[in-house]
Amino acid sequence: VVSKIDETNLLREIIRTPSLHAEFLEHFLTYKRELVKSEKNYNRTANVKRRYYRGEVTAAELAKFEWKQYQGLKPSGSELNQLLSIDTDMINLETEVNTNKNNVSIIEYILKMIGQRDYSLKTAVEIQKYLSGN
Repeated sequence: VVSKIDETNLLREIIRTPSLHAEFLEHFLTYKRELVKSEKNYNRTANVKRRYYRGEVTAAELAKFEWKQYQGLKPSGSELNQLLSIDTDMINLETEVNTNKNNVSIIEYILKMIGQRDYSLKTAVEIQKYLSGN
C-alpha cells in the first residue's frame, strides 16, 4: 500500500504522504513502547532467574512464580549463562524482544521509504511535464 503510487493522480499521492507518515509513526511508537517493555521484562526476569539458579530466591518468590526450589549445585558464571540460555522462560522472552526489535526495524524502514516518496513523486511530476512538452 505504501509503495504503490497512483501515477494517474500524483497530486493525491503528494497529499497522502503526510498521512502515511503519521500512520506509520504511530505504529513505530507502539512497537517501540512494546520493545522497551519487553526488554525490561527480560532484564527483570533474567535477574530473578540468576538468583533462582544460585539458590537465592525466597519462598515467597518461589510461590509467586510457581517454581520449585532449584536442586542443582550453585553454577559458575559461565554455567549460569548456559542455564539462562536454555531456560524456557528466558527463551520466550528473548523471542519476544527479538520480534519487537524486528517490528521496530521494519517500521523504521517504512518511514524511511515514506520520506523518500516525495522525491519519487517529484521525479514523476517532472517526467510528466517533460513528456507533455512543458
